[in-house]
Amino acid sequence: MKRSLHVLAAAALLAVLAVSCQTAPVAQRERRVDRLLMELNRAPVDRLMELSARPFLLDGEIIVLESDLEMMWTNLREVGFTFDAPTVRELGPVTDNTWRRFGETMDVRVWFEKYTAEDAGLAEVGTSHGTFLIVTGDRVPGHLPRIFGFTGPQGGS
Repeated sequence: MKRSLHVLAAAALLAVLAVSCQTAPVAQRERRVDRLLMELNRAPVDRLMELSARPFLLDGEIIVLESDLEMMWTNLREVGFTFDAPTVRELGPVTDNTWRRFGETMDVRVWFEKYTAEDAGLAEVGTSHGTFLIVTGDRVPGHLPRIFGFTGPQGGS
């Protein structure tokens, strides 16, 4: 009898774990964020625009106009910017205090309150250029999270 209770408890625990893993939002799934990073590194500017939310947050600056966002991606492509050799170090939901990691201004705080998705995630991504913070959320065709913004490198990788 005791043995069957242990087996039942273990099975219930496994079922809960399996369900909880599958219910994590796309924006907070490491494989999906890895695929997003691959797209951000290789895709043409028009695809980068599809993957980007607006207004977009770049290092504490809010990019509102589509033409400005397109210019940002075009300029980054032209200088050869990539998230080189990315490794997702940490991934979780955006919290009430995440905004402080992007700049302690009222504009950044309001941007996080008003424009991030309900399922927004924060990825800390190590690269050969340093560590970036990337805000993800929603979903675009291809089951990738949308990029809402990122910080510049935070230091050595």
